[in-house]
Amino acid sequence: MELAPGLQTVSKLPRVVTIGMFDGVHPGHQATIRRCIELARARAIRSTVLTFARHPLAVLAPSHAPQLLTSREERIRLIEALGPDELVMLPFNAALAAVTPQEFCAHVLADRLDARVVVVGENFHFGARGAGSAATLRACGAGHGFETEVVGLQIGEAGPISSTRIRAMLRAGAVEDVRAVLGRPPSLSARVVSGAGRGRATVGVPTANLAAPPELMLPGRGVYAARALHAGVWYRAAVNVGRNPTFTGAADSPDAVEAHLLGFSGELLGESLRLEFLQKLRDERRFASVSELSAQICRDLDVVAACADEAFTEVGLGTPVTAPSGRS
Repeated sequence: MELAPGLQTVSKLPRVVTIGMFDGVHPGHQATIRRCIELARARAIRSTVLTFARHPLAVLAPSHAPQLLTSREERIRLIEALGPDELVMLPFNAALAAVTPQEFCAHVLADRLDARVVVVGENFHFGARGAGSAATLRACGAGHGFETEVVGLQIGEAGPISSTRIRAMLRAGAVEDVRAVLGRPPSLSARVVSGAGRGRATVGVPTANLAAPPELMLPGRGVYAARALHAGVWYRAAVNVGRNPTFTGAADSPDAVEAHLLGFSGELLGESLRLEFLQKLRDERRFASVSELSAQICRDLDVVAACADEAFTEVGLGTPVTAPSGRS
């Protein structure tokens, strides 16, 4: 897959184009992208995914911009796995936000990309103030020589699949439901940074503190069984997302992400770590003493060590491990 960071490097070639933010690359997005690829192969022309470097609302109404399900890098990786020929990532800015649907069709789709077919989802909107719809696209296409195909919403067990609904699941800590919808665990990739040092010194369990990008959505506060990838090796992990109420007590403290990797020995500070959240073990809560917290963490580690989740088996972690009994 070729990656173009804008239209300036893109040659004018016949294409089937699909457009969207594709945050989460959920089954609805996948169906739209796959249909684009299918139509392009049938016509022996280029399949192009047209997306945006950042969410449009981050420019238009920052206070209303949703936290994202996937980082830009993760979105690119997931789209590439579907197999399009090309991914064009437009830098969404005020100038692009002011382009009318008709101008977008004429200058971007027809003149710049030479689109022959444009594939979009059922709830697609585009152009200044989101005034354009799939019907607008079809009407414009008739005058510019491209067809429009609309892919219907994908329906899951709980109804139509959307990034908004997945965000609600993640906010509630329902990571197993998110896994069922996405077909993969929700994840976080970030750099390990210095923390307060309580894990090793106070509780007896060393933790890696991740610098989660603020634009990414985290699972709701709680303790999770996860799998962690570091330097090509997978580990079972117990992960806490929250504000450490036993120590801070401040309801408005920013959420932190702390992970203990079972069986890992070494230094993670400054390293890149990927966490994939598999099951929620419990809500975060304030303990009356550090000893009570430490005892609960020991129980959490035992649960993760013995967990028989198939996601562990997939990466060679099928055999339950021994949790650190000394927690030192």
